[in-house]
Amino acid sequence: MLSSNMSKGQERSQTIPSIAVHGLTGCAGELLVILENLEQLIPYVRVASFPFAQSSNEEDRPVDIAFVEGSVSQPHDLERLLKIRAQARWLVAVGNCAVWGCVQKGGCRNQSTVSLLHETYGEDSPIECLPATPLQDHVRVDVKLSGCPINATQLLAVTASLLRDHLPYITSKPVCLECKLRENACVLIEQNLPCLGPVTAGGCGALCPTYGAACYGCWGPCEQPQMEAMATILEEKGYDMQEVMSRLFAFGAPDELFERVKKNLTAKS
Repeated sequence: MLSSNMSKGQERSQTIPSIAVHGLTGCAGELLVILENLEQLIPYVRVASFPFAQSSNEEDRPVDIAFVEGSVSQPHDLERLLKIRAQARWLVAVGNCAVWGCVQKGGCRNQSTVSLLHETYGEDSPIECLPATPLQDHVRVDVKLSGCPINATQLLAVTASLLRDHLPYITSKPVCLECKLRENACVLIEQNLPCLGPVTAGGCGALCPTYGAACYGCWGPCEQPQMEAMATILEEKGYDMQEVMSRLFAFGAPDELFERVKKNLTAKS
């Protein structure tokens, strides 16, 4: 009887889908969200690797889903990411660092990574850094789940879809839509706050505007963001153009979204 039960348990561990959760260069906020919701996933998946949460991990083995948090900012990040991609059936970029590059990308636009490294650790620092980049710049990413941190409901929905062998539908409508659904007063129009809701992807439930604060773009750009119009509106409200650009750049949105904005800024200077 004992051997029979053991064989059934072994068979189940081989058939139940396996997941791995990895962190590159980031704040680990996404790892905490996954950890807090792991109890809801455990009945349906086997956690093969999660170094942030467990000491015993299966390395160098195939998994069904790999969740990867953080940007590629160091050589070992890239080495690790390539191995993760080779072992995973589905790769999910979780969080704005993994999807867009986030602050470590956006915050270094006016200063090179090398110069920041030297200022922090000295000229003779043995630390080697790369320009911060999102995962998709290096490997195929199957699902991009923005957030800073990610939304737990979206995480569970994405996992459920992948376990059913189909890619999830993730909308990138602007935060303004969520504000309208919550019947929020517009902080951009009524309070003249530098709200980036019109160009930022929703998913947070319009958290900041709901409490009277301006959206600062931490979920990355929405579908077809009108960056030039956003910059013009904020400038008309009295905000310095350089400050506007800094806000728009902060969370790592692609440079190509800002071509006309940068041209206008250069022309005015």
